[in-house]
Amino acid sequence: MLPMLHHYLGIDIGGTKTEASVLTLKAPNSFEDFKVLFSKRVPTERNHGLESFLTGLKSVVEETLGHSKISLEALKGIGIGLPGSIHPGLQVMAQGSIPFLKDLDLRSEFRRAIPFDGPMVFENDANCFALAEANFGAGRQWSLKNKVSVSDLCMVGITLGTGVGGGIIMNGKLIRGRRGGAGEIGHMGLRPADRSCYCGKSGCAEQFLSGPGLEHSYRIRAHPETPVPGKQIFARSENNDPYARSAVEGYKQDLLHLLSNLSNVLDPHLMVLGGGISLEDQIYEGLETRLSEGCFLTSDPPAILKNSLGDAAGALGAAFLAFQSSRDPGSAP
Repeated sequence: MLPMLHHYLGIDIGGTKTEASVLTLKAPNSFEDFKVLFSKRVPTERNHGLESFLTGLKSVVEETLGHSKISLEALKGIGIGLPGSIHPGLQVMAQGSIPFLKDLDLRSEFRRAIPFDGPMVFENDANCFALAEANFGAGRQWSLKNKVSVSDLCMVGITLGTGVGGGIIMNGKLIRGRRGGAGEIGHMGLRPADRSCYCGKSGCAEQFLSGPGLEHSYRIRAHPETPVPGKQIFARSENNDPYARSAVEGYKQDLLHLLSNLSNVLDPHLMVLGGGISLEDQIYEGLETRLSEGCFLTSDPPAILKNSLGDAAGALGAAFLAFQSSRDPGSAP
């Protein structure tokens, strides 16, 4: 008799892209042996309100399940990562970059698009990224290489993309805080009274270390006639464009400032970078040496690693949370 397979849906909703993945487990009580049946990535529908957003979500879920040949009823759980602080008990977004989701009963609203009666759990998208990298990606690889148990691992996951997010893993456990606001490193003050942020404050790290933040830094230096994407800025820097080199070096200085503060507060084994900017090799050049010089504990600084799961990390982490919730319904928010 063939074993009964357990299926989970993970959805990673970011400021720019939404990715849905169907995963299947060969052993019902273990997430170690999983297979991604199908993934679909589409632009996030965030510019035309809640109903348009839910319509887009319904479409991508139906397509993902259809390609996987899995019915909604066959799922054991659904995990959803969102770009904001999710209260772990109430499952409400207290703050985030998709304003119309703020203060909603997320389960009630999302079930209008995904009529699923089983466990549906919501989490910050950067927390999902950090969980995936710690358990299955760069963090797991570092743990094995350095003979550190995943249950002892202290890691910070940092996403550098449309926004800046963070997920904190301490002794193998995700740190959420009392309202889900732990790890909101994108809103740590980097330069007070400089560059206003959607959160209502100014000087937030996100305004300097996100992709749009880098593009703004280049624009105020070079005054280009048309916007220049971050990838092109890094390419121009490699070709010795003085404005691009200045913008990239300023970016690295700001990143170093953020990482040294995180190291001083959390003292992690490593920090794993994700998001589009994490793919640029220039940001890693000399970073650990300069980090050592900038930290209170100057010896043995945390390792700074590029993620190993790519864009799949968020959906994988969300599915992993759904798995944990389905195994222990009493722990489900």
